[in-house]
Amino acid sequence: MLSSEIERVTSTRPTSVRQYGTSVPEAPHRTWMAYFDKAPHPGFRVFDESGRVTGFKKQKAIDFCRRCHGYHPTRYCSRAPSCGNCGSCMHSQSDCKAFKKCKNCGGPHRSDSYKCLARPSRYGGPTKEQLKSFRIIGEREYQAVARAKAAEQSATAVTESIIISSSQSPEPSSFDVQQTPIEASVGEQIRL
Repeated sequence: MLSSEIERVTSTRPTSVRQYGTSVPEAPHRTWMAYFDKAPHPGFRVFDESGRVTGFKKQKAIDFCRRCHGYHPTRYCSRAPSCGNCGSCMHSQSDCKAFKKCKNCGGPHRSDSYKCLARPSRYGGPTKEQLKSFRIIGEREYQAVARAKAAEQSATAVTESIIISSSQSPEPSSFDVQQTPIEASVGEQIRL
């Protein structure tokens, strides 16, 4: 029924017509998508009651460079290749042993993460002032995570050394014998 009405108004029959998005049965209006081989003139109305028909522009994907891990097209990138895990230009991602660090915001995640504050949206990227504050925030988060991981590693190393030393049988030696401290009487003072 809808495709015949579109054909009546535009003189071109759509190749297919389907409902756009999820439908709510109680909704007073629904949005439909009509696909054409050749686009008709925009702005017509269907059933003389609907809103104006507009062309559908597909959302553009966010450009992410796999070479330098920045948010721009890869095609003309002349920056040095960097590690996607830590952002360093000194090694490749397969050789990386460092903590995760975003090259764009400095946060404790990979450069291509959806958690990145510097990641542009479909409506545009952050301003220079926003990027500056995002990098400060990201660096703080990274330092906190790095301190926590370092503390965890040192605690693990101490625990392992205690386990190793307690598993070895201690042999009495002259160095392990505790000596009683020399007590000076109240009246005497010893100077060194």
